[in-house]
Amino acid sequence: MSEAGEGATFWRGLAVQKRVVGALTIREIYTRFGRENLGFAWIVAEPLVFAVPVLFMWQAIRGSHEHGISVMPFLWSGYLPILLFRHLGGRILLFIRGNAGLLYHRRVSILDIFLARAVLEVGGNVTALIASFALFYAIGAVDVPQDLPMFYVGYFFMIWWCVAAALIIGGLSERSDWVAQIWMPYSYMYLVFSGFFYLADWLPPALRNVALYQPYTQAYEMIRGGVFGSVIKTYGDPAYTAFTLAVLTLIGLWLMREGRKYVVIE
Repeated sequence: MSEAGEGATFWRGLAVQKRVVGALTIREIYTRFGRENLGFAWIVAEPLVFAVPVLFMWQAIRGSHEHGISVMPFLWSGYLPILLFRHLGGRILLFIRGNAGLLYHRRVSILDIFLARAVLEVGGNVTALIASFALFYAIGAVDVPQDLPMFYVGYFFMIWWCVAAALIIGGLSERSDWVAQIWMPYSYMYLVFSGFFYLADWLPPALRNVALYQPYTQAYEMIRGGVFGSVIKTYGDPAYTAFTLAVLTLIGLWLMREGRKYVVIE
């Protein structure tokens, strides 16, 4: 086959996969939210219902400033990534087993089902991020990030981390039911060591070095660097973060591909 023919085949396959993922995403929306009431709007409303009351409550408890910076932007820039990690990780547990019937369709693959769930969660989270920013900006609780490109890079890495982690969680959960049992306590403990509560600069040097090995801590540092600019000192290496996440993604894809071997389709 000529290079032109191979290129045409590739693009046709990509177009088919796009339609399949789109159809699976719509199916996921109807399955989770139904066709009535808020429906699709609940994809955005659900993260906001979690985030907005919690952010106001924490500001009331912790005051308006801490370590010389405003608390609300600090919390706002940290809580939505936490929700994405927890929601996407939770939705992906045993997802191959739960959707095994779809695999009878020749065009549907395990990756397509995963992508549909990931697209839904990421899209809802990003939309909720924009909506919550508009709300808090309107009432004067947050300002426009000081370094928007850095904020975008940090949030991109955070999304990548959540997707890579979900690939690994989804693949492992098909191998052992213990993964689903461990996930809930781990997702709560993640709040403590993720970087949501602190900047790396606030940690002792030895602990800071350990924390910065984690790609999610690096992503948080970039997000906070984007929000506050030169007001704070942040640590982050985009090249290291991208390399680490690429490795985790490859591991997750391998686990996902092998996951079908552990599912019995009746």
